[in-house]
Amino acid sequence: RRYKRDLRHVPLSKIPSIELLKIHPDLHSMIPKIQEINSFNSNAGLYRTADRKKRSLIHCDVCTEFWSALMKEKIPKFSATNKVWMGDMPKQLQGLTIPEQRLIALYRHNSCIVKFQSPFHSTSTAQSALKGNCISFPQDVINIATTLPLELDDLCDSLKIIFVGKFSDALQWLNQNNPLYRYITINQSTIDKLPDDDVPECLWATMEISNNTEAAESERSSYIPDPLTNASESNTTTTVPITASAVLDVNGTTVSSDDVVEHLLGQMKIRMSDKMLESQSEEGAEQDPVYMIPRGNKPANEYSNPNLLLGVFPTLFPYGFGALEDSSRPVQIKFREHVRYLLSYGDRRFEEHYSFIFVLFNILQRRTACFHAQLMTSRPYFQRSAQLLETLSSEDVATALLNISKASYTKVSDERINTLMKHIKVVGGHVMGSAHSRWALRTKIHSLCFNLGLPSLFVTINPADIHSPVALYFAGVDLDLDRVLPEVLRTSYERAQIIATHPVATAKFFNCLIKSILKCLVLGGVLGPTKAYFGTVESQGRGSLHLHLLIWLKHEYTPAQLKENIQNQDF
Repeated sequence: RRYKRDLRHVPLSKIPSIELLKIHPDLHSMIPKIQEINSFNSNAGLYRTADRKKRSLIHCDVCTEFWSALMKEKIPKFSATNKVWMGDMPKQLQGLTIPEQRLIALYRHNSCIVKFQSPFHSTSTAQSALKGNCISFPQDVINIATTLPLELDDLCDSLKIIFVGKFSDALQWLNQNNPLYRYITINQSTIDKLPDDDVPECLWATMEISNNTEAAESERSSYIPDPLTNASESNTTTTVPITASAVLDVNGTTVSSDDVVEHLLGQMKIRMSDKMLESQSEEGAEQDPVYMIPRGNKPANEYSNPNLLLGVFPTLFPYGFGALEDSSRPVQIKFREHVRYLLSYGDRRFEEHYSFIFVLFNILQRRTACFHAQLMTSRPYFQRSAQLLETLSSEDVATALLNISKASYTKVSDERINTLMKHIKVVGGHVMGSAHSRWALRTKIHSLCFNLGLPSLFVTINPADIHSPVALYFAGVDLDLDRVLPEVLRTSYERAQIIATHPVATAKFFNCLIKSILKCLVLGGVLGPTKAYFGTVESQGRGSLHLHLLIWLKHEYTPAQLKENIQNQDF
């Protein structure tokens, strides 16, 4: 599942060390329609789906990394032999909404994923970003499976949003095919009581008919109105205001424990009074029952827990295989290397998922911080700092954070706080995307200036990813880059949608273009002999990447002399 330039089309009999490609024993019962190719090698263990043509058994497309490993008589890292197999996504798990995906997950991740402003004023063309951290908690799927849907008698007393069809089909499929879901019992008796493709009678009896069509349209409105409905493109640049919609507290964090206790005591009192005095049952009908979907109170372990991501994203790992950091693999794969593989997977399910890339990025951030914190605390000089930090209270830290957030400077009068902030800055300098990482970059720029003097040029490179055929090619659009026709490039609105939903392809395009510019223009001598360069990558307000580049040219011109001479065509 690679780009065509990375593939070799070779006869099956010419594949070296084919005896290494025996399917891992744990996958024998799971990979559908496994067929051993006895005519070539009884131990090959290669498998194919029934809809592939017969000639695919004779010739195979082998990627260069796969071929290189077999030439060295080693098991390829990303092969079914090494227990790297996810399987195709079944139709039961396709098209699930975000709430449905989170209901069937074994772990629930708390995250704040926002949409940038798009020039087309459409959420489908807006790129996404992460605010804060992603924390995963165990989720009680057994409780969800046995309580959703609610009994018919309880439906009329609750919010009438019912996840029945897709939710039930997805959970039943996972129960049959995913070993992590074998212990779940689905409340089929309640599902059978619901009418097929209709609204239960108890709901019709409690519904109210409203003729206020304006209010109905307002309730269905999105966060940002889309002026491009039924339109392919728009050149408007006016800012569209954000309209009020709804706020959903999915974790019940704004509901205090006192409120829950008070409500439950009220329910108990009502039920006891119902038993004692049936004539007063109407008082209980005015109260709304509480249905909470609980999660664990302790975050899930992110180390040595291969089932974590399998449980967080069951739609991406439908068969419960392909886990990261699986110690049972013959050839171990590093976490970061495995993430790169998944984000380049052929069907692009991992790249296009609304939160996978953010959850994995945040895990990498935390691991980097923990690793460098461990290194720092193991140094002998940290002992004195530890004695100072032990005297800090949580109130001292909270006060210091408040003062720092309000002031434009980072120095405070307390030596203990200064020591803490110094260590945080050192550790944060290694964490991707942190404010302290930019501080670390400025330190490197200062060292270059001390060594080489002031830079000769400051260059900003801002690639137009929406209008580039190379970006579309990386995103999977079938293009011949040697002969790009205007009619196959689609409209700018469609291109913006492709770029927004394929962040990995956009990053690959940016990386490819910048490397070419540095190789051919900067180091290639177009600007003259170059002593050094230093670049940093940032994102625009809409999420696209751009590069700021400092270049030190090998000459003795001052900036004023360079500006004057640059007007001379011969120069």
